[in-house]
Amino acid sequence: MRDLSVTDGIGFVAAALVLATFCMRSMTALRWVALASNLAFIAYAYLENLAPVLLLHALLLPVNACRLAQLCNAQARREPSEKRGERAPATVNGSLFRRSATVLCRMPDSPGCNAHTSAARAQWSCGSRNRSRFRNCGEER
Repeated sequence: MRDLSVTDGIGFVAAALVLATFCMRSMTALRWVALASNLAFIAYAYLENLAPVLLLHALLLPVNACRLAQLCNAQARREPSEKRGERAPATVNGSLFRRSATVLCRMPDSPGCNAHTSAARAQWSCGSRNRSRFRNCGEER
């Protein structure tokens, strides 16, 4: 390992960047590190004449760039309430949902979805395919 070439060094940096992507908590940071990884692997594959690696990372580079642009555009369009760290409710097919813990509860008009216990949420089977099993969050059991 003492006589590593510059090309081998680039390969190790590229591999370390891929490893770093698995440690990222932010999707934006992950995409930036993935772009750097793609560039490093493209350089490594070009210098070592590794056509499959070159092709793979040449295809992944615009994918990561596109996803990063989408993330940046979405962050720029956020409402002021979301920029302060508050979550706005998400709409799915016209129904209003609020994210609470690990469950999506249907909330047509009733406030306080987060007030229910996790045991009650588990019994409600929110998110199942059977629409009849959804309960309104303000409903008494």
